[in-house]
Amino acid sequence: MEQFLCPHCKKVFSVEQKPADMILYCPLCNGTVFLQASTGELVPGANLGGFEIIKLLGKGGMGNVYLARQSSMQRLVALKVLAKSTVGESDRGIIDMFNKEIQLSGKLNHPNIIKAINAGEDENYYFMAITYVEGEDFEKVLDKGLVIPEKEAFSLALKISNALNYAWEKHGLLHKDIKPGNIMKDKKGEIFLMDMGIAQHMVFGSTQREKEIHGSPFYMSPEQGQGFPLDWSTDMYSLGATIYHMIVGVPPYDSKEVTRIIEKHIMDPFPEASDRNPNIKLNKNSVSILKKMMAKKPEGRFSSWQEFDSTVNKAFFSNAPAARKKMPTKFAFSGSKVKKSSPISLLMILVNSFILLILAVVAAYFINDYRKTNAAQTNFNIAEKYYMQYPLNYDESTRLFALAKETSRDTSIYLKASRRYDEVSAKGAAFIAKAKDFDDTWVKAYGLFMNRKYQEAIDLVESIKEIEDPVRKNDAIKFINQIKEAMNSAKAAQPTQKNTKGK
Repeated sequence: MEQFLCPHCKKVFSVEQKPADMILYCPLCNGTVFLQASTGELVPGANLGGFEIIKLLGKGGMGNVYLARQSSMQRLVALKVLAKSTVGESDRGIIDMFNKEIQLSGKLNHPNIIKAINAGEDENYYFMAITYVEGEDFEKVLDKGLVIPEKEAFSLALKISNALNYAWEKHGLLHKDIKPGNIMKDKKGEIFLMDMGIAQHMVFGSTQREKEIHGSPFYMSPEQGQGFPLDWSTDMYSLGATIYHMIVGVPPYDSKEVTRIIEKHIMDPFPEASDRNPNIKLNKNSVSILKKMMAKKPEGRFSSWQEFDSTVNKAFFSNAPAARKKMPTKFAFSGSKVKKSSPISLLMILVNSFILLILAVVAAYFINDYRKTNAAQTNFNIAEKYYMQYPLNYDESTRLFALAKETSRDTSIYLKASRRYDEVSAKGAAFIAKAKDFDDTWVKAYGLFMNRKYQEAIDLVESIKEIEDPVRKNDAIKFINQIKEAMNSAKAAQPTQKNTKGK
């Protein structure tokens, strides 16, 4: 017995056996249902507890995440959905963890923490609606081969530390799974902490080991890896390991075996950046802060999130001028005579000082120009590399070329960066226009298909299938095949219907 969700009447129905022609007709409204619904994914248009499914955003260990629209508020949300059919009685812990995430997320109200909006149970699904952030998590950024500048990485660390301090001070909560994939940056540059799903309340005075160890091995504190009781400093260690990955380009420890990675966190010394990535050299402030965050013993780390914030601000964001060295008020020892300067010697001093000043200004100009050009060239190379690897991700490519153009102003590569930005942004605009035309035509073709105008639907999809986007192209080919199957089934059924009428 298999269950399917009808995208037309929004009802779930069951069938004894999956049909060979890969098409079902809903027994409640006679609407056509394609069998991709049998994978457990909700189809666009399905309604779940007042939320209309728009598209699948991702799959996780506890279910799927969809972009959805809350009908009552007409706002977009991220909808976490756990299908009951995937959870048996023996998996009750999964449901408990899902319900726990709902309870915990509902308590938290912080500008840098993804907030729960609504939750419930509908038909055969548990669901939780959370704030939808249009952006990208840092795991995806790192997967592209990019590294985060040290100052930017520690700037976002301050926002995450503020969120973790709030969760700890206000609710006694620790996150337990800080990693790049749980930190997101939206299109405005705001930073958000995600997934409080395995967060836990600290039980003061507890000395018991945890029965199950949750978290990500690449960023797990030594005490968490050993199942020891935890406090807020376990999140500090994980945040340190996360920032290390962001600015070095690889995690602090690595191995083919998960247990070996955990052992390295427990036993191995702090890994020098040059050992993990020869192309990276960290400044001493970064190394000092990361070493303290990732101390093997909790007592070796910062004593509080406030101390961490103060240290990072002083190291990277303090504009206080350096203390001036106090000069002596007398320039001659007692009993000595100060020689009077002649007008000629004073003139020579002034001329020499002026020449030195000119040389210093010229040298500073060329040094600054070299640094600026070098930084601009680096940004341009990053943009080119990304565009070559991901030619259809025009949003990110355009952003990277815009950054290269902006940072190359008044340098020798400005014209090159500006021309490349114009080329890529123009291609991106054309791509978006074609994609919109594809989507609009797809909707028309689907309407024809639903009205059983199969050949017209095929002709429409054929007219748009040669598109640059391989995902849309593949979808178009699949859709054409599905329409043809439906058309053949309809033709095969016609003689049977005539014979029935004759009788």
